[in-house]
Amino acid sequence: MAFVRKKGKSFYLVHNVRENGHVRQVHLACLGNRPRLSDEILEQVRQAHPQLQIDWEAVRARAAETFTSPFAEPDGALLLLRAMRTLRQDLEELDLESVRRQWRERAPEEAEARVEELLAGMEALRTQLEAKLRRPPASGKAGGETLHSETPQRDAGD
Repeated sequence: MAFVRKKGKSFYLVHNVRENGHVRQVHLACLGNRPRLSDEILEQVRQAHPQLQIDWEAVRARAAETFTSPFAEPDGALLLLRAMRTLRQDLEELDLESVRRQWRERAPEEAEARVEELLAGMEALRTQLEAKLRRPPASGKAGGETLHSETPQRDAGD
């Protein structure tokens, strides 16, 4: 049985295994400070543990029910601000031609697909940002509301 567990401020994907009458937890993946199960993480777990039969949709559904939005607390928005600053700096430093050259040297057969994946991820980010900017929060709303909206979430691989 796989599930998401919180330890400290981090979330982990774990699986219970019964051995010699005892239950042992196998650490499958560290999810960081958000209990999100991206397609990339699922693929890594499938490759590392092919013997496990896991209902990923059920695990995702339980994680979504169990853990609240990080934006229910003001610290969640502060974490997002820090992440946006870091991402903005990273994007300023990004030289796509240099990245393409490095990937061609390392894995020529994968280079173009990797560059396209990077560009698709950036496009998905732009789409999400534009959607959020089109619907800014109204000023002067009463307290108690979260900053989380109904905008559909997309994995970077979409």
